[in-house]
Amino acid sequence: MNKTKEQQAIGFLRSMECDHPLNLGFSGGKDSVVILDLAERAGIKYNAIYANTTVDPPGTISFIKKNYSQVQIMHPEKSFFKLVEEKGFPSRLRRFCCEELKERYGIGKRSIEGMRAAESRNRKDYEPEQCDTRKWMKGAKHILSILTWTEEDVWSYIRKYGLPYSKYYDAPYNLSRHGCVGCPLCNYKQMQLEFKMFPGYAQSVIIAVERYMNTHPNGFLARNFADGYEAFYYYINEIPIADFHEQKKGLFRFSAREIIRREILNQLT
Repeated sequence: MNKTKEQQAIGFLRSMECDHPLNLGFSGGKDSVVILDLAERAGIKYNAIYANTTVDPPGTISFIKKNYSQVQIMHPEKSFFKLVEEKGFPSRLRRFCCEELKERYGIGKRSIEGMRAAESRNRKDYEPEQCDTRKWMKGAKHILSILTWTEEDVWSYIRKYGLPYSKYYDAPYNLSRHGCVGCPLCNYKQMQLEFKMFPGYAQSVIIAVERYMNTHPNGFLARNFADGYEAFYYYINEIPIADFHEQKKGLFRFSAREIIRREILNQLT
């Protein structure tokens, strides 16, 4: 672990301290484990919050209660599946799930978060104290103490201090991320992998989106798909809608229901 980065992160957190406690967003993932420990070692006042999205990997809440009891667990008014039932699928540009399940606790506040520049091209130009320009966030600021850290820096820190971390990073799961299952910010292969790993979530999404289609008969999903299985197949595959319809009209019998049951739901008991 780069000792300089560690000292810089602690110094930065101390420089951000103010009269009232800072928010600290805790997801149960490796990055949030590190920022929580850094905040403790910096000796600053903070309120750590885990926003229960209802679609994080099973056992996340138990893991937090057992290992990080200082984290306050916040439960939503509506589950992710209820939101899908009301609004349809979230998308990369329409992430109502983030707004209603995760980010609401940071509105108008200064929040310590575990974002890192190495995670995406969008984050490479972030500042350590990043202003949120979205109007509904009301001037919130993101305090990014490990912005310049690499993934190896994170794991080195965890090993150095023996910090408990989620089992899903290790075999047999070997997930590269710990977060909402099937997040639309992931690529399609990652979405498929996660839904295969947690098929109960896939089944709940299929049920929810079919209910949405039934109550929105003139919407895009109901007009293009026969049921929740077809809509879900389209959602987790990188396929233009015209190509999907060509598949259905093809010489070979196409059944999204059979494919999803065989490839995604086959682990359900």
